Amino acid sequence: MNRIENGFRAGCLLLAILVWGPSGEAWAQEGGPESVEDLVKARLSVDGKSLDLSGGTLGPEGAAKLATLESLGKLETLLLQGNKITYRGMKALAKSPYLVHLKHLDLWGNLLGDLGLKALVDSPHFKDLVALKLWKNEIGDDGLALFAESAQFKNLKILMLNDNLITPEGLAALAQSQNFPALETLNLFRNEVGDGGVEALAKAQGFPNLQALYLGQNQITDAGALALLRSRGFPNLKVLDLVLNRLTEKTLVEVFQYNKEKGVQVITR
Repeated sequence: MNRIENGFRAGCLLLAILVWGPSGEAWAQEGGPESVEDLVKARLSVDGKSLDLSGGTLGPEGAAKLATLESLGKLETLLLQGNKITYRGMKALAKSPYLVHLKHLDLWGNLLGDLGLKALVDSPHFKDLVALKLWKNEIGDDGLALFAESAQFKNLKILMLNDNLITPEGLAALAQSQNFPALETLNLFRNEVGDGGVEALAKAQGFPNLQALYLGQNQITDAGALALLRSRGFPNLKVLDLVLNRLTEKTLVEVFQYNKEKGVQVITR
């Protein structure tokens, strides 16, 4: 690496420190927010029910501070995309007495891992969740199994698990669960569930209200796709996404016929 590149990177690092500070709290610059409290004041909706902190750098320390704010007592929607709060930040949020009314929680790209998902599952404060977005969080089979066993998400309608580390074992655990009767949308795009996972899902009986199922880029072949098409476990299914999988022309013909007969939109490319 030459001196110019070194100087550029050092300058970028210095700028990041000046703006955000080492602990994940935004520092003052041209009248900008000075702390997590100021960020919340600037972005909390007038009615106190919605807060969008997406794209910030809260980190675990910032999330822990957020969890202590009484001003969040009416919060129903919390968007924390890309804040890298890790499992430590999730653990702090899960203990907060001010987040008991949450209905929509977006945790995209926060490096939660299975431990972070466990903290969410163990908390008694998320029973009202309707939408939970967990994509790109390094969640694996153990975390999903814990989630599937929990009975506190009966109201959940939207579950986003795309871009994680879920294999057939994890999806099989979810498929066997009876704890998600209200679920309408399940997104598992770009995991590793394969035929074994979708064949287990095809046998599921716990998703009577599922309307949209996204399984793109999951190493699914004809066997897995056909198992889903022949499943009777999803009487209200309207959209089945199978893009970027390994389906032959013969199966694509059957998919076309399924579309025509069942009125389900099957997306394959």
